[in-house]
Amino acid sequence: MHILSKSTYIKGLQCEKALYMTKKHPYLRDKLSIEQRAKFQRGTDVGILAHQYFPGGVNMAPNSPSQFPKKVVETVQNLRNPAVNAMYEAVFQYNDTLVMVDLLVREGEQWRAVEVKSSLKLSPTYYNDAALQYYVLNGCGVPLSDFQLMHLDPDYVKQGPIDVKQLFKLVSVMDFAKEQEATIAANVERLKNVVALPHAPQVEIGPHCHEPYPCDFLGHCWKNVPQDDPDVSYTIDYKTLFAQAPNPKPRSIGYLNLLLYRPAVPEIDGTNPYQEMMLGFALSGENEPDGHSIWHCFEDHSRWHEGIDVLEERLSHYDLAVCFTPIDIASTLMRHDILQNQSFGHKIFNLYEVLQNAHLLHPKLKSGFNLQHIAEALFHDVKLFEHSRILVEATALELTGYEQAKDDLLTENEVVKRIYQHFFR
Repeated sequence: MHILSKSTYIKGLQCEKALYMTKKHPYLRDKLSIEQRAKFQRGTDVGILAHQYFPGGVNMAPNSPSQFPKKVVETVQNLRNPAVNAMYEAVFQYNDTLVMVDLLVREGEQWRAVEVKSSLKLSPTYYNDAALQYYVLNGCGVPLSDFQLMHLDPDYVKQGPIDVKQLFKLVSVMDFAKEQEATIAANVERLKNVVALPHAPQVEIGPHCHEPYPCDFLGHCWKNVPQDDPDVSYTIDYKTLFAQAPNPKPRSIGYLNLLLYRPAVPEIDGTNPYQEMMLGFALSGENEPDGHSIWHCFEDHSRWHEGIDVLEERLSHYDLAVCFTPIDIASTLMRHDILQNQSFGHKIFNLYEVLQNAHLLHPKLKSGFNLQHIAEALFHDVKLFEHSRILVEATALELTGYEQAKDDLLTENEVVKRIYQHFFR
């Protein structure tokens, strides 16, 4: 049985304690967030789509971890079988380290290895991932013609069916992988020794808990950080807070919640990978029928442009639009021509930026500066949900999901209104 894999190796480079906990105490992992599950599924979907770049391959993916030894043997057999020209998820093990290569393509007497990434550009972590795979393949004696990273081309524009040859870009990392081989070998031995320790290594919490990926054991490692208490109140720089207050005082206020969608693989002709679309919005305020307006195109994403005119018209009825989002909302609205010019941007009041600038602090915020945690910090009677859930519901292709997404958009608006009035009434 192997000790390391691609994921545990990368995890060990980020934090040795996280590696140890993954191998020895996996039951202490945090529950995966909706957003993390969606990212994993997106990576899987893009990886399967990439198979079409080299069609006709043999899928070597095991159905369970117990099949790894069997798949290692079958992979070696396929390497020697001239009838096999490509393999998907080929399984190799060397020096107690197991990797599954996304694409392995025969080129004469050699093989080209390809690792697929569902991103628009390549990060250092991806290069480290490829270097580990090269180390294992080379150790197994696989004759490689090249090792490449495949990622989505930001310049690809969908016109008709997806053209995988145009959608993906290939970048050779063979030279980098060769240069890193000695470093990889040393890292493998070091991390194997970590797994063999009798107790988890002592590692202080810090920025590495979130970079390059959010750690699976934040809840465990942060459990001794002072927790929220009914008697613990927040702290905030009121001078900075009030300096950001709307001036002059708005006569009419709308509370805006945008639902933006960025599919990795473009769905609509004329769009690029990860191009932003507005799937819906909720606007609450005194100028809305029944106190709120909702527009969405959940059933037909190609209609997303129609909502731009609707939102522009509704915003014109308000002196101020209050929202809560980590994105640059004014730039987003200008990009979609909802705000026609920069001077109109004063209508947008983003509580996310305002409260961050005013250094809002509370124990609840230690695991993320988001609407859910801020609401729980300010109002002990408020329980929200992950914002990512709304997008999952809106793209669920089920009417019940659509209805829940609309309800959740309005629920968030009510919380944003309550926070705004708490500080600026």
